[in-house]
Amino acid sequence: MFITTLIAFAALAAPGEDVKCAVMHSPTNEKSKAVEFSGARFPMCCGGCPEAFSKDPGKFIKDAAKSNETIGVFLFCPVSGERIDMDKVKETSNYKGIKYGFCCADCKGAFEKDPAKFAKSPEKESLTCAVSGEKIASYSEAAGFVDYNGARYYICCANCGPALKKDPAGVIAKSKIKAVAPSAVPSPTKKVDVNAVKTCTDC
Repeated sequence: MFITTLIAFAALAAPGEDVKCAVMHSPTNEKSKAVEFSGARFPMCCGGCPEAFSKDPGKFIKDAAKSNETIGVFLFCPVSGERIDMDKVKETSNYKGIKYGFCCADCKGAFEKDPAKFAKSPEKESLTCAVSGEKIASYSEAAGFVDYNGARYYICCANCGPALKKDPAGVIAKSKIKAVAPSAVPSPTKKVDVNAVKTCTDC
């Protein structure tokens, strides 16, 4: 069973909309404080909003899905699971309150054929890399994710992706990590270098 807050059965919104604060519906910018939840980054308009959002992210995401107001930016290509730099991607779509970027045009095409399939967010996840055992402090600092058996497993670097994709059952069982319900985490105050995250050579 998947969280339905990112799932809806309506038309895609036009890309390029300004991302609004989920709490106050006010404009935000690249310097705004932000909260991350379930793979997406939610910028806030003021210092008091992160706490309010973090108490019940699902409520604000549901409200945005109904109003189609864009409040968050997904940090990964929803089709490939690859971490992307939203400042550089050329292909984007806004869907039910979340702006999605894609690693390639093919992924955008697949998404727009069935956005509900790719916009769904599992009820459980792990921010501990099943391959390396490294704890990942925020979604921004993950290199990607792999979905398996109804849960989402984030990886610490691109080197860990192939092993997890090849044998998710074996890798997850060996790691002994447990997927849990997602919770809001503070977004790093400094922008994460996506290329550095993806090209880690320690694993």
